[in-house]
Amino acid sequence: MISEEKKQILQMVQEGKISVDEAMKLLDALETPQAISRAGEAAWIRVRIEDRGKAKVNVNVPLGLAKALVKFVPKDALKEMQEQNIDLDSIIQAIMEGASGKLVDILTDEGQKVEVFVE
Repeated sequence: MISEEKKQILQMVQEGKISVDEAMKLLDALETPQAISRAGEAAWIRVRIEDRGKAKVNVNVPLGLAKALVKFVPKDALKEMQEQNIDLDSIIQAIMEGASGKLVDILTDEGQKVEVFVE
Protein backbone atom coordinates (compact mmCIF):
# COMPACT_ATOMS: atom_id res chain seq x y z
CA MET A 1 0.00 0.00 0.00
CA ILE A 2 1.26 3.49 -0.87
CA SER A 3 1.85 5.85 2.04
CA GLU A 4 0.14 9.22 2.41
CA GLU A 5 3.48 11.00 1.95
CA LYS A 6 4.11 9.19 -1.34
CA LYS A 7 0.62 10.09 -2.55
CA GLN A 8 1.27 13.74 -1.72
CA ILE A 9 4.54 13.72 -3.64
CA LEU A 10 2.93 12.10 -6.67
CA GLN A 11 0.04 14.57 -6.52
CA MET A 12 2.51 17.45 -6.54
CA VAL A 13 4.15 16.03 -9.68
CA GLN A 14 0.76 15.63 -11.36
CA GLU A 15 -0.12 19.24 -10.54
CA GLY A 16 3.24 20.47 -11.84
CA LYS A 17 4.34 21.80 -8.46
CA ILE A 18 7.57 19.77 -8.45
CA SER A 19 9.62 18.04 -11.13
CA VAL A 20 10.01 14.30 -11.51
CA ASP A 21 13.63 14.61 -10.34
CA GLU A 22 12.54 16.44 -7.18
CA ALA A 23 9.89 13.81 -6.57
CA MET A 24 12.45 11.03 -6.95
CA LYS A 25 14.67 12.66 -4.32
CA LEU A 26 11.76 12.93 -1.92
CA LEU A 27 10.65 9.34 -2.57
CA ASP A 28 14.21 8.09 -2.07
CA ALA A 29 14.42 9.99 1.20
CA LEU A 30 11.24 8.30 2.43
CA GLU A 31 12.96 4.95 1.98
CA THR A 32 16.25 5.84 3.69
CA PRO A 33 17.05 5.05 7.31
CA GLN A 34 17.24 8.82 7.94
CA ALA A 35 13.45 8.93 7.81
CA ILE A 36 13.27 6.79 10.92
CA SER A 37 12.75 8.75 14.11
CA ARG A 38 15.83 9.30 16.20
CA ALA A 39 15.21 8.86 19.91
CA GLY A 40 14.01 12.11 21.46
CA GLU A 41 14.28 14.10 18.23
CA ALA A 42 11.89 15.24 15.53
CA ALA A 43 11.57 12.91 12.58
CA TRP A 44 9.46 14.93 10.12
CA ILE A 45 9.37 18.40 8.68
CA ARG A 46 5.89 19.49 7.67
CA VAL A 47 5.64 22.20 5.02
CA ARG A 48 2.37 23.99 4.34
CA ILE A 49 2.19 26.62 1.60
CA GLU A 50 -1.05 28.38 0.66
CA ASP A 51 -1.62 30.78 -2.18
CA ARG A 52 -4.51 33.16 -1.51
CA GLY A 53 -6.09 30.71 0.91
CA LYS A 54 -5.76 27.67 -1.36
CA ALA A 55 -3.33 24.88 -0.47
CA LYS A 56 -0.39 24.87 -2.87
CA VAL A 57 1.99 22.54 -1.05
CA ASN A 58 1.18 20.24 1.85
CA VAL A 59 3.97 17.75 2.31
CA ASN A 60 5.69 15.84 5.09
CA VAL A 61 9.40 15.37 4.53
CA PRO A 62 11.85 13.18 6.44
CA LEU A 63 14.18 15.14 8.67
CA GLY A 64 17.17 13.93 6.69
CA LEU A 65 15.92 15.81 3.63
CA ALA A 66 15.72 19.23 5.30
CA LYS A 67 18.05 20.90 2.81
CA ALA A 68 15.84 19.89 -0.12
CA LEU A 69 12.94 21.89 1.31
CA VAL A 70 14.31 25.12 -0.10
CA LYS A 71 13.12 24.06 -3.56
CA PHE A 72 9.51 24.04 -2.37
CA VAL A 73 9.44 27.55 -0.92
CA PRO A 74 8.03 30.07 -3.44
CA LYS A 75 10.45 32.79 -4.58
CA ASP A 76 8.15 35.46 -3.15
CA ALA A 77 8.26 33.75 0.25
CA LEU A 78 12.06 33.45 0.08
CA LYS A 79 12.26 37.16 -0.70
CA GLU A 80 9.93 37.94 2.21
CA MET A 81 12.09 35.79 4.50
CA GLN A 82 15.18 37.73 3.46
CA GLU A 83 13.40 41.06 4.02
CA GLN A 84 12.45 39.90 7.52
CA ASN A 85 16.06 38.80 8.18
CA ILE A 86 15.06 35.13 8.34
CA ASP A 87 18.04 32.99 7.37
CA LEU A 88 16.82 29.73 5.86
CA ASP A 89 20.24 28.11 6.27
CA SER A 90 20.10 28.88 9.99
CA ILE A 91 16.62 27.34 10.19
CA ILE A 92 17.85 24.17 8.50
CA GLN A 93 20.83 24.05 10.86
CA ALA A 94 18.48 24.46 13.85
CA ILE A 95 16.34 21.60 12.55
CA MET A 96 19.37 19.36 12.19
CA GLU A 97 20.37 20.26 15.77
CA GLY A 98 16.99 19.24 17.18
CA ALA A 99 14.69 22.28 16.98
CA SER A 100 10.99 21.44 16.93
CA GLY A 101 7.60 23.13 16.69
CA LYS A 102 6.59 25.90 14.29
CA LEU A 103 9.75 27.42 12.85
CA VAL A 104 8.39 29.56 10.01
CA ASP A 105 5.08 31.41 9.64
CA ILE A 106 5.11 33.96 6.81
CA LEU A 107 2.35 35.76 4.92
CA THR A 108 3.64 37.50 1.79
CA ASP A 109 2.21 40.65 0.23
CA GLU A 110 1.08 38.44 -2.67
CA GLY A 111 -1.12 36.37 -0.36
CA GLN A 112 1.12 33.33 0.01
CA LYS A 113 1.43 31.75 3.44
CA VAL A 114 4.38 29.55 4.31
CA GLU A 115 4.53 27.45 7.46
CA VAL A 116 7.24 24.99 8.46
CA PHE A 117 6.82 22.69 11.46
CA VAL A 118 9.18 20.10 12.88
CA GLU A 119 7.56 17.22 14.76
